[in-house]
Amino acid sequence: MNSFEKWLFPPTCVVTDAAGQDLDLSETVMAKMARPGVACPVCGEPLPALSAPQVCGACLAQAPSFEQTQAGFRYEAVMADLIQGLKYHEQLYQARLLAELWTPHLDVGSVEALIPVPLHVNRLLERGFNQAYELAKSLSKGTGLPVLSQSVTRAKQTPPQALLNAKDRRRNLKSAFALMSETDLHGLSEVALVDDVMTTGATMEALASVLKKRFPELRIQVWVLARASGQ
Repeated sequence: MNSFEKWLFPPTCVVTDAAGQDLDLSETVMAKMARPGVACPVCGEPLPALSAPQVCGACLAQAPSFEQTQAGFRYEAVMADLIQGLKYHEQLYQARLLAELWTPHLDVGSVEALIPVPLHVNRLLERGFNQAYELAKSLSKGTGLPVLSQSVTRAKQTPPQALLNAKDRRRNLKSAFALMSETDLHGLSEVALVDDVMTTGATMEALASVLKKRFPELRIQVWVLARASGQ
């Protein structure tokens, strides 16, 4: 938004209706959005505040199929409410807002493309949109990275992950994803999987393992808007 547009349509907080700053959020609301603290650099699992960043025990015991996780915020308070609004109340405009908040905290590095976590076609028809794809589209505008939305598909419809514990989440996602088109992936060295929330990492592991099986040399990052503790 340029200066004239800001004058004509001044930012207004989507949470409180108060005057916003550069984005449609007030300073008070933005102050409540906590950034991740000390976390495992591989899976993003939060670590005790007094510890130094280090690979967590779970990743040391069994390395996941992805190499790095970047989380924008903690999944709590206002951020959780905004994500719920996007995901379940069709507030699609928040994808742009959340991506604009998130982008400055991302280290793009060598990432060459974004792959949003796909929804099964039945859930996509039911919801009308895929929140991961909406976020990836908005991130693409801020980073210049292409979105590969046809590379993988959700081959199996599964119950919502939020209703399951860690063990059941892994079982639930067995054979959930499949490669759909390899064309866009050939020649790539590093990609980022994009989703709204990560808790146990089961979804990202299931998707990354499918990619690694076909492209073992591909480096995979996980980009999630918010990270919840999977412990």
